[in-house]
Amino acid sequence: MKPTVRLVLVTALRDRLFASLLGLEAVVLAAALFVGDSLFFEAKASALVFAAGAARVAVVLGVTIFVGFHIERLYDTREIEAILSRTISRGGFIVSYWMGLIAVTAVFIFPVVCFIAVFHMSGAGAVWWSVSLILECGIVLAFAMCVGIILERAIPTVFATAAFYALARLVSFLLGIVDNGNLQEINRATNPAMEAVSMVMPRLDLFCQTNWLVYGFGPQDQLYVMPLQAALYVPLLLFMAIFDLRRKDF
Repeated sequence: MKPTVRLVLVTALRDRLFASLLGLEAVVLAAALFVGDSLFFEAKASALVFAAGAARVAVVLGVTIFVGFHIERLYDTREIEAILSRTISRGGFIVSYWMGLIAVTAVFIFPVVCFIAVFHMSGAGAVWWSVSLILECGIVLAFAMCVGIILERAIPTVFATAAFYALARLVSFLLGIVDNGNLQEINRATNPAMEAVSMVMPRLDLFCQTNWLVYGFGPQDQLYVMPLQAALYVPLLLFMAIFDLRRKDF
C-alpha cells in the first residue's frame, strides 16, 4: 500500500496541488481577517465563520478536481495497468489510493485547523468541527474515487462530485420544504422524491457547522451521526469502486 500512497503524494507535488491550494487557503484566511477587521460588531466571530466555511469548500473542491484529473490520467497513460500488474490487488489499490488522498487532504486541513485553534471561541466546538471536516472529506473523496473509476473521465467526475456535495449539504433544506411547503400539485410529485433523496444521501449538513466555532455544540447536535455516516458511506463507496474495477479487463 505504501507505493500507492507515495504515488498520490508525488503526483500532487508534481501537479503543484500543494502550492496552488495552500496559496488559495492563504488568500481565503487573509480575506477573512480583513472582513473581520472591517466590521464593528462580532468581528472575530464573523471572520472565523467566513474563514472556516470558505476554506472547507476550497479544500473539498480542490482535492476533488485533483482526483478527477489524476484518475483520468491513470487510464489514459495506462499507468493503472502497470500498478495492477504488480502484487497489489485491485481492492488493495482502491483502499491505498483513498488513504493517499486522505494524506494529501490532511496537508490542507492542517493550516485551517491551526487558524481555528488561534481564533476559536469554543474549544470543544473547534475540536468537533475539525474532526467533522476530516470525516466529510473522507466521504467526498470516496465518492469522487468511485465516480472516477467508473466514468474514467475528469469533467463528469468533478461535476458529479460537486452535485453530490451540494445536494448532501442541502438535505436539511429539502426536508424543510417537505415539512413546511404548501401541499400543491407540484409538491405532491416532488415531496416523495425529496424524501427518497434524503434517505440515501449522507447528511453532510450536520458536519462542520460553523456555529460550533462560536457557540459550541448543544444537546440538540447529534455528534454521533458523523462517525456513523463515515463508517457507512466510505466502505460502501469504496466497495462500489472495487467492484467496478474488478469488472474491467486490462
